[in-house]
This record gives sequence, C-alpha cells and structure tokens, in this order.
Amino acid sequence: MLPVDLHQPYRLGRKTVQGRFVIPSGIRCTHASTILRCFHEVPAIGVITTKSISAQPRQGYREPLYARYAPGCYINAVGLANPGAAAYLAEFDGMKIPEDKFLLVSIFGSDAASFLEAARTLRPIADGFELNMSCPHAKGYGAQVGQDMELMRAIVAEVVREVDVPVFVKFAATFPDVEASSREALAAGAAGLTLTNTIGPAVVPVGGAPILHNKFGGLSGDGIRPLGLRAVEQARRAAGPEPVIIGMGGIASPDDVRAYAKAGADLFGVGSAATGLDSAQFAEYFVQLDKDAALSEAPRVYERGCESALPMTYIRTRISARYDYDATLFKLTLEDLPQPWRDGEMSGKFVFLCVPGVGEKPFAVFSCSEKSIVIRAVGEFTRHLAGMGVGDEIFVRGPYGKGVPAFEKATVVFAGGGTGIASLLEIAQQMHASNDEYFVLGARTRAHLCDVDKFENLGPVLLATDDGSEGFRGFVPDLLRDVVVALPAVRRERIAFINCGPEPMVRKCFEIERELVSEDRIIGSIEYITSCGVGICGKCASPSGALTCVDGPFLPLGEFESALARRCRH
Repeated sequence: MLPVDLHQPYRLGRKTVQGRFVIPSGIRCTHASTILRCFHEVPAIGVITTKSISAQPRQGYREPLYARYAPGCYINAVGLANPGAAAYLAEFDGMKIPEDKFLLVSIFGSDAASFLEAARTLRPIADGFELNMSCPHAKGYGAQVGQDMELMRAIVAEVVREVDVPVFVKFAATFPDVEASSREALAAGAAGLTLTNTIGPAVVPVGGAPILHNKFGGLSGDGIRPLGLRAVEQARRAAGPEPVIIGMGGIASPDDVRAYAKAGADLFGVGSAATGLDSAQFAEYFVQLDKDAALSEAPRVYERGCESALPMTYIRTRISARYDYDATLFKLTLEDLPQPWRDGEMSGKFVFLCVPGVGEKPFAVFSCSEKSIVIRAVGEFTRHLAGMGVGDEIFVRGPYGKGVPAFEKATVVFAGGGTGIASLLEIAQQMHASNDEYFVLGARTRAHLCDVDKFENLGPVLLATDDGSEGFRGFVPDLLRDVVVALPAVRRERIAFINCGPEPMVRKCFEIERELVSEDRIIGSIEYITSCGVGICGKCASPSGALTCVDGPFLPLGEFESALARRCRH
C-alpha cells in the first residue's frame, strides 16, 4: 500500500491546519484542559472533537461505561453525559486554541431548536461543528435523529444558516443507506462528514449479566474497522471529491491510515487505539504513527492494533472477610486478586470492583498483605457493596495507575483525609525501609480513622477529626505545619510530602507545603471522578490536562494547576 503524506497543511474553514489526525468525540479530550494539552504536545493532531454537548445538562449512564470484550475490541455507553453548553463554554475561559489547530465542537439534540441552542452558546469556541446524528444507544437522540432523513436535513440546514463555520455530520456505518444520508447532509449545506460512529446497539455479558450498566452500547476498535472503511467509501462516492471526510473506526496503524485514505478519507480519527496510554505514551504513539504512515511498510510494533496497554479482563473472586468501622465505612478482604496485588506491587495504584448488573467503581488498595479495600457507602453501588458479605462473588479489574515516585533517605510526611487515608498505607509500607515517615490523618469522626495502629507501626501519627472525637478538633492542614516545625533540622532538610483526600484538603496542604519545600518534593492525589481507568473517557482530567487514571493517581504538584494559573502565579 502506498505511503500517505500527512505533513502538508490543509485549509479547514478559516484556519490552515497542521496535523491530519483527529481525536474523535468522547475520546480522552473531554475537558478543555486536556484538549489544550494535546494540541500543544502532540503536533500530529490537527483536529480535536469535543465530547457531544447539548443545550441543557445530561447526566448520562453510570459505570461500567467502557469495557473490552475481545482483543482490541470495546463496547461503551456514556449516555451523552455532559454539563450543558453554558457550563462547557465556561471551561474555556482564558484558553486560546492554537492558530494551526481546529476545535470541532460536537453537539446533539432531539430537534432543530435544541441543536441551534447548543450551537449558539458554543459558537465562541468553535472552529467548526459536528452534528452527532448517530449515537447508537441514547433514546431520542443520535441515530434516531440521523435516520429520520427529513429531520436530519432540516437540522443541518438550520445549523448551517445559523453559524459561519464548517458543519460536519457524523453518521454510523450501520445506517440503512450511507450514500443517501451523505448526499442529503451535503445538499443541506454540510461542509463534510464523519464516519463511523460506534456500532450498535450491542450487548456484552460478564458474569451472566450485561457488563455495561446501560446494558446496550456501541462497539469500537479493531472489530469495526471493515465497516468504517466501507462507510467512508460509500460517503466518498456520494460526496464527490471536494467535501472533507473524517474517517474513523479501528484506526491503529499506518496500514489502517492508508486503507482509510484509499477509501476516501482526508483526515483520520484515532480513538480506541489510545486505550491504556498515559500522556507521554499517547504523544509518542502519534509521533511514530505520523512518521510511519509515510513508509511503504509498517513496523511490526503495530500488530497489537487497538488492544489495550492495560489489563481490562474481569477476574472473578469472593469476599473472604469484612470489617465494619461504623454504619457507612467498612473493609472488604478478597480471596484472589491480580498478580501485582499478590506480589505487593500496588503502591499508589487502584482497581475497579464490579458487580455485573449493579455497577462498578475504582478503589485504592488498602493493604496487599491483607488483600483489603476500604469503602465508604455514599452512592448506589457502594451501598450495594455495604450489603455484601463473606462468600459473595465480586469481579475485579486492574491494577491501574503509575504508582508513586520513590523517595530515598527522605523524611516523608503523609497527609490523608477521609477515604484518602486508605490510599496511603500501602505506599508507606513500600517506602518504609529507606525513609523516615510521619502521618497526619483526618476524618469526620473517630470511627473513620481506619486502622490507625498500622500507621503507628511505621512512624509517628497525628490525628484530626471534624467533631473532636479523636485527636485535634479540626482539619489535617491545621496540623501540617506543626509537624514540620517539630522535626529536627536535619530531617526538615530532606522532607517530602504525599497527600491524598478531598480536593479542598489537598489544595490547602499544597499551599502550606509550597512554603516549606521545592515543588518537586510535593505529590498529591485528589479524588477526581474516574470512570474508565484506561485514559479514554477523560473524566479524571486534572487542571493541567493530565489524566489521573493513567498519569496518576498521584501526580506532581504542577499537574494540579492550569497553564494559565501557573503563568499568573509566577
């Protein structure tokens, strides 16, 4: 297959864009911080598509929302979750999209009025709009709109009349007549087409129940590549040579890029192939893909296709013991766990617990030797776990996260609040042999200071409770400076901080610690929403654009500041 030249700039709307690769809607770059980070750090990416945004907020579906069902093949159902157009626009305050990059804003609705409302609100940040006409699992939206030819044509025409930027229409390869849909969209004024969306609705069982909480979802990855290629070929036949076509669906290698180019694609969307890649790996992957597409034969490194770089298989196990600290906080001990857990390699990492048909959530490993996890019942899934007992079956996937950078011959002060305490014990145990350790632990009440004796075996412990039932009445940051001041001078010189807990607590600790040590001696983990664990959904973006599930969850201090805030502070 002939090489593809991806390095020529191209005209798209008002911009001359550099980079032929596209990040599809809903993939990784779902927050403004990650969008900006990718534009600046990954030159081969010329277009980033936002998550699909509606005029009004939409809650979407609960976890699990992304799962692997075969090598390189995935199913997802996020449910078009989004904060609404006005809230999403606010994320971009102070941010500027580079002049040679293109922000394609994906919008959806149920009729022309709802599409128009979203487009009007988001016009200030949009270099172009993508109309989501093909989501396979959201009732009343997506494919149900796109396959109504008259409604689709009316929506496209209304949005094109309203905005002065290019409008793309996103279809799925499973539409009854892709050629006819493409012709109608272009006749209504669309500047281009995006094909294919995920394929569905489909269902994948794990443990006797559909793994997705929504039950039905859309398929992506290697398995849909043939359908994507056929859809692009049909769309190009209908469109003729001029309109821009963004081809996607299982693109993972230079051969895939060439195949889509031959079918008629101008730009190339890469989504599932990024599963499991941290930010550095993600950038390197695109550098290599961009380079290798210009070769006549692809290196063997691409044989993995869209296969995840992280484990996604669900492991069946059982609860072997439980301990209740009080009515809302409890500890589960499991019978069997992934190999890294058995080998004690879970410091700073996390796993997902899953009950098929009920849900799943991520949890820090409390103790490898105990095989234990500490859980607080706060929502539907954790309340279900609170009702489980010894012998009950549960599924585990993971581990995830990069762990914690090692300190040597340091005075490490651990600051933990709430269930963040449960993330620190295993880290402290792994670091104990080569460091002096001190702990400042806080919780709402005495009962939530879980297993303090285990921390006391590793070093001095200071306690704080909101209600004064144990230790200092107050909060962890109130004690932090006192701990440091009380240290001998020789230990203060080599101090480092590791923080974990609710965002207000951790940020207050950061303020104090920044006055005491250099920033490279401060590490933290904030309890951001983590839904997929493999760097795809993008929910866990930090202010810097790092994804805490694959880049963290423990990150250097700088990753908790936006580029704008950092510039202002300095």
